[in-house]
Amino acid sequence: MARKANYDEKISVLEEKIAKKQEELKKLKAQLADVKEKKAKEDYQELTAYMAENNLSASEVLAAIKD
Repeated sequence: MARKANYDEKISVLEEKIAKKQEELKKLKAQLADVKEKKAKEDYQELTAYMAENNLSASEVLAAIKD
């Protein structure tokens, strides 16, 4: 007689693995958001420094971009 598979146990194991991966994904998404925020701040500082060095206002920069 063939051995009967324990599907409940297999399902439980797979659900645990999924939960673990979802937690890992959640942490990675938080890290990604943090890095994106830091990049945006750095980009903003670079832009404002450039504007200050060249005596440019925000409206002048926007006008140059639109043209």
